[in-house]
Amino acid sequence: MTHVFIFNNASRAANYGIGTYVRQISDGLAILPDYTVSFVEMQVDTKEFSIMKDSSGKLHYQIPAMMSGNENESYCRCIYYFLVRNIESAIKTKTDRENETEHRIIFQFNYFQHLSLAALLKGQFPESRIILTVHYLSWCFELKGNLSKMRNIVAKGYTPANDMEIGVVASIQHEKVFMHLADEILVMSRETMDIVFKDYEVSRDKLHLIYNGLYNELAPNEVTLSRNILFVGRLDEIKGLRYLIDAFISIATKHADANLVIAGDGDFQPYLAQCRSLPNRITFLGKLQSDEVEQWYKIAYIGVMPSFHEQCSYTVIEMMRHGIPVIGTDSTGLGEMLDNTPELRIHINEDEFDEKAFTEQIAQKIDLLLSDEEEHKKASEAVKLLYMERYRVSDMTEGIQTSVHSSFNRKDYVISVDYLKYIDAHMMQLVNKHPDIDCDFFGLSGIGIYLWWRITQLIENKNEGYQLTLLQEYLIYYLDWLSEVSMHEELPPEMIYTLTKMEKQGLFCIFSKK
Repeated sequence: MTHVFIFNNASRAANYGIGTYVRQISDGLAILPDYTVSFVEMQVDTKEFSIMKDSSGKLHYQIPAMMSGNENESYCRCIYYFLVRNIESAIKTKTDRENETEHRIIFQFNYFQHLSLAALLKGQFPESRIILTVHYLSWCFELKGNLSKMRNIVAKGYTPANDMEIGVVASIQHEKVFMHLADEILVMSRETMDIVFKDYEVSRDKLHLIYNGLYNELAPNEVTLSRNILFVGRLDEIKGLRYLIDAFISIATKHADANLVIAGDGDFQPYLAQCRSLPNRITFLGKLQSDEVEQWYKIAYIGVMPSFHEQCSYTVIEMMRHGIPVIGTDSTGLGEMLDNTPELRIHINEDEFDEKAFTEQIAQKIDLLLSDEEEHKKASEAVKLLYMERYRVSDMTEGIQTSVHSSFNRKDYVISVDYLKYIDAHMMQLVNKHPDIDCDFFGLSGIGIYLWWRITQLIENKNEGYQLTLLQEYLIYYLDWLSEVSMHEELPPEMIYTLTKMEKQGLFCIFSKK
């Protein structure tokens, strides 16, 4: 039996793409044989920790928000204690224990701020798998997806010039640690996979490209005379809406039957002021429920997503499902969502961004589809074809299931090799501090057994020479510490065995077997 615990919270992102993602993977995995799905929901508007069961039988572990609203380490630790107390009893019945039923546990995370919670759960359930889905990279919001600028900021020898750049470096380091801890990482675009591999130094074998998925069938087309240009998304600067409005204003006279429709919430004021010259041609709908926005998809003629950063937009996928040609940028994951319609890509010049040129590109793409019915029809068929090839929920579920199977089939696997250097650092820190701890396997002896295992591993792999030398030096310091403690405490069998192996392989040991 495979038990999947999906972590989500009540943030704004949970009401948009991440919330849709959570619903899709939970529904997809729940119908698989021998899978159970539960939710861990944070920042819930409730007064106390609780567990409830929904109409489909799924458990919801509900965590109230802290007064500060922060999901910091203290908050994550409270959640950890709550979960540990309930998980084992939830997944193991008396019958399971009698029949020795095998249980596999998966913790699926969607937000980087839950790193400390993931680390605690991995420590408590070492045979579990931490699966991290990369929905966003924080630096993309600060730098508007500018990869070149990010690489300049984190380059060796560069000193961050301001608080923003210091924050970028810190966020990348935090995300990097989570990615290194994770057993498997799900990414939603080829470019993100490349960034995670090169810039975050994550092992290629635990990266899985799995696109977001929706329904398995296309949406039925409606015959309509409307020429609505549709934008769906938050009214954030990173979504590029102001450039779309300027582009529409520039071609509105030429296409008098076209209208711009904007669905989403945020700060309306600057956009309303921008639209004063066309009061009857631009409509703001505010935030819509899914059934309401579905009605607009049915009558849209063109979709536009001039974003500076997207991973795998559900908005674009919905438009493709309805056969709506989508105009979008070549940023991050959005560019490859237009693989079948490259003529509708808007290029973002990262080195010398020109707002006027960017706006003109949007206007030209819109004009192309409004002026040429054959071009519009060809693009409509192309996006529907790509949807059926790549963005169905069945493909998404199959990809996740395959990544789970491959993870549990890793031979002699406990933790990601990417994370070992962090454990190394912690062990060396303990050797430096000489804390007052027991001599058993979970104390002093465990430190020595780990150090020796890591040294032998690095010798076998014949790499990371600096790390090997460092650990060998700390092993000597450790043996001095152990020598002092062994005068007063008896060493456990595991430590005696490890010392014997050290001695056989040429490391002189001053301990006598007790």
